[in-house]
Amino acid sequence: MNQVALLMETYLMVLVHPFRIHEQFRHRLPLAGQDGHVYQPLTLAEAIGISWIFSILRGLFKILILLFMLKSFLSMESGDFPFLADLLENSKSRAYYFLLFSAALDIIFFPITTLVLTELWAWVIRLYATWLNPELPGETIADQVTTHALSSNLFYIVPFIGDVIQHFLYYFLLYAGLRSNLGASRSLAWVILLTPFVLGIMLVSFVAFIAFYLMS
Repeated sequence: MNQVALLMETYLMVLVHPFRIHEQFRHRLPLAGQDGHVYQPLTLAEAIGISWIFSILRGLFKILILLFMLKSFLSMESGDFPFLADLLENSKSRAYYFLLFSAALDIIFFPITTLVLTELWAWVIRLYATWLNPELPGETIADQVTTHALSSNLFYIVPFIGDVIQHFLYYFLLYAGLRSNLGASRSLAWVILLTPFVLGIMLVSFVAFIAFYLMS
């Protein structure tokens, strides 16, 4: 139980001191005001495991909120448009199972999609770490930066706007890790963050060019 509490504390501390905790990971120095306590970096499995809890809660909240909205809509329509209410009532069960199925897919595939995304970012960061300084422990730094960016998944539990907050906070935590752990400048950190998008645009453009060439 104590180990779980320590993992959660580290997971949350990344959100409170994103720059300072990455400095600690790199230089092994305790944070100010923490009585000399040194936080141990989370492993990828630990970060995904904790994040998965918030993903499950998000799925449950999504089902409850959407079912409440569906029920409210049905009750509103029943008085003014009985024929429409009958039609919606017939599709209520299908809507319920669709919502349940979509939420279940989100929960089941969350570890897989998170692992793929994390490995992609880790590969990009390792590449730049090698170019920046071959003597840097690029693999360790990349793992720490990408793993602790998953702390942003805490905001999945915020209704309606949680996904938006998580999305922006994820990139902010990546930026903090690049600045404090990798030691990248502001401009280099932005270049690293934009690299996957540039590569994605190049890939889509290449596929579109090939498709256009084959159809012409």
